[in-house]
Amino acid sequence: MQSPRSFTVVMTLGLCIILILLSLVGTLAPAEGILRIPLTALEGIFGGATTDFTIFAEEMAEFRSLRLRNRELEKALAQYQSELADLRAFRSDYDRLVELSNYVGQKGSDWRYVTTDVIGRDVNGVVRTIHIAAGTRNGVQVGDPVVTELGLVGRVVDVSATGAEVLLITDVNSSVTARVQNETRESGLVRGSISGDLILDFVNINGQLAENQQVFTSGETQAFPPNILVGQISSVGISPNSLFKQATVQSLVDFENLDIVLVITNFEPVDLQIFEEPEQP
Repeated sequence: MQSPRSFTVVMTLGLCIILILLSLVGTLAPAEGILRIPLTALEGIFGGATTDFTIFAEEMAEFRSLRLRNRELEKALAQYQSELADLRAFRSDYDRLVELSNYVGQKGSDWRYVTTDVIGRDVNGVVRTIHIAAGTRNGVQVGDPVVTELGLVGRVVDVSATGAEVLLITDVNSSVTARVQNETRESGLVRGSISGDLILDFVNINGQLAENQQVFTSGETQAFPPNILVGQISSVGISPNSLFKQATVQSLVDFENLDIVLVITNFEPVDLQIFEEPEQP
C-alpha cells in the first residue's frame, strides 16, 4: 500500500505532465495569457528595482573610491605645498646670498666680510638693535660696521664668542658722518630718532639739498668706512634754530625684516683721542 506522501508526488508529477501536454497543444494558451500579464508586471517591477539597486551600489562604491582618492590628493597637495614653501625659502636665501656676493665683488678686496644670519631683533622699542650669529670666533669685534647690499645697517656694540649685538643706524643713540652726492658734496650728520626715521642734520644753510639725492658715509670720524650708502633724501627742511638745513633720509634697508647681513671685520677706526690736547693740571 502506497503512502500518502508517495501518492502526492505521483499526482503532482502527473498533473505537471498533463499541463505541459496541454500547453504544447495550445489548450492553456488563454490561461497562460491571463497569467502572463501580472507576471510580466511583477517582472518589470522587480527587474527595475534590481537594476536601480545595482546602479546605486555601483555609484556608492564609486563615491567611496572618489572620497578615498580625494583624501590621498589632499595629503599629496599638502606635502607639495610644504615642499614648495621650503623651495621658495631656499630660493630666497640663495638670491640674497647672490646679491651679497655681488656687493662684495663690486667693493673689491679692500674689506673682509663675514656673512651671518640675524637671529634676534629689538626694533620696536626705544633701543633698536639686532642680534647676529657671528662673534669673536668669526673675527667679529666691537665697532665693526654691518652692511647689506642695500646700504649701511649699523655697528657691533657687544660681542660674545658666537654672537653679537648690532646697534642700528635708526637708533636714537646712533650717528653717522655723511656726505650728499651732489655738486657741492654737502656734509652733515645722519642720526637716528625715536620714531626710527633717519635725519640728516648740521648741513650748511646754503647747501643744495634736494629730494632723491643719495647720502653716503663720509668716513670723517672713522666710525664707519667711507662711501657706504646710507639712503636717499625724501624731504628737505630747516633746523629749529634756523642755522642749518635738515633732511629726512630714507634707507633702502628694511630694518624690520633683516635676515642676512655682512660684517666688515678688518675695518680699524683711527683713534683720534691721541690728537687731543691733554688737560692742564
